[in-house]
Amino acid sequence: MPKLNSIYIFINKLKWLTYEKCTSAGDAMLWFLSVPVNIDSKISTGNSKIIMYVGEFLPPRIARMAKWCKRNDSFITVLLCHKRGFVDKFSSSEIDHVMLFRNEWHLKRMIRSLPAPYILHGFAPKSKYPYIALETTKKYHTATPVITDYQDVYILYYGQDSKLRWLKDELPYEKLCFQLSDGIVAHSLEPREGMKLWGINDRKKRLFFPLYTDNDLFQNTPKRFSMDDIHLVYAGGVMGSHRDKVHYGAVQFHWLIDYLTKQKIHFHIYPSPSTLRVDYIEYEQISRENSFFHFHTSVSQQDLSGELAKYHYGIMPFFRVNSGQSDLKHKYATTLKLFNYVESGIPILVSADVIYQSWLVQRYKLGIAVPEKEDFADIRKLIGKITYETQVKNLLESRETLSLKKHTPRLLEFYESLQ
Repeated sequence: MPKLNSIYIFINKLKWLTYEKCTSAGDAMLWFLSVPVNIDSKISTGNSKIIMYVGEFLPPRIARMAKWCKRNDSFITVLLCHKRGFVDKFSSSEIDHVMLFRNEWHLKRMIRSLPAPYILHGFAPKSKYPYIALETTKKYHTATPVITDYQDVYILYYGQDSKLRWLKDELPYEKLCFQLSDGIVAHSLEPREGMKLWGINDRKKRLFFPLYTDNDLFQNTPKRFSMDDIHLVYAGGVMGSHRDKVHYGAVQFHWLIDYLTKQKIHFHIYPSPSTLRVDYIEYEQISRENSFFHFHTSVSQQDLSGELAKYHYGIMPFFRVNSGQSDLKHKYATTLKLFNYVESGIPILVSADVIYQSWLVQRYKLGIAVPEKEDFADIRKLIGKITYETQVKNLLESRETLSLKKHTPRLLEFYESLQ
């Protein structure tokens, strides 16, 4: 089975590579002939300012930011996303116009055909298409500031000398985006360290803007807690055993299923909507055979907090021993699931190896830092040190401090400063 899964993933990549190559010829010809793309007339009517989001793989943070930007001003939001990387459950009605491009030439045609945006907001981690958008915007909409938005920075994964072909292809675009963007929105501490590694010292153009909680999704569901009936939940990416443990070991959870099952603790997983089914077939099988492990279907960001609120703790079990990624990655990374758990009103069990995230959890009393992987083998010992009711109370008191409602004005001030 693992070999068949790997073959499926290879075929899927080959399919999209072939699709891009085959469609590029036609779009390149239309580009050079200056043939425009059909544009919804509503985009160019009225006096509203346009925020144009551009990237290859849509992360859930974009729709969340778009919503709160529109709450603060009368923006029109336009999303340009690669057809391969668009995930409907990560989008929302707050994105007024969604345009899916086939290849780089199609993207260039879209940008040239659209009216000049107030801001072009490129999103990574993959930087090739944000760079193409940056380059095209600088040529055809010269007054438009371009920012690039980073949560994950690839140079921190394995350094500049990675043997991974896809990563070697991406790194030059990452450097160019850091160099040429008018501004950088940093959702974690990774962009700061990435800029250092790339030798870029322009701190003035960087805004530190953590992912934050969405106030609209706050839950406060009272639930009975008993040491004899504990339910832990994980929401996010999962990978099957066929994947290389050096690169994907952090999100392979067979060890944790074993640890928790032996303690008769329930473990629930909600996979990211972007997870390939080939990566979670084996988890579905385990769920059918193990009464303490529950593998659920993915849900949209809009519905996620309501689901997570059913359980006692959200977990972030990312230990250094399970992954070949760098110490810098573990030190400075962050994930949206931390804020999803806070929205849901459930305390967090976070690995102390993810240093920035465990600091956040402890600083704002959002849960418990788990020192070692082996501590999950007797997790009740850690959980029982503080009453559950106190843990929930502390978390609820910190939610507003870490909210998009409170901090979005800083993002809009940053946009304005670049005009």
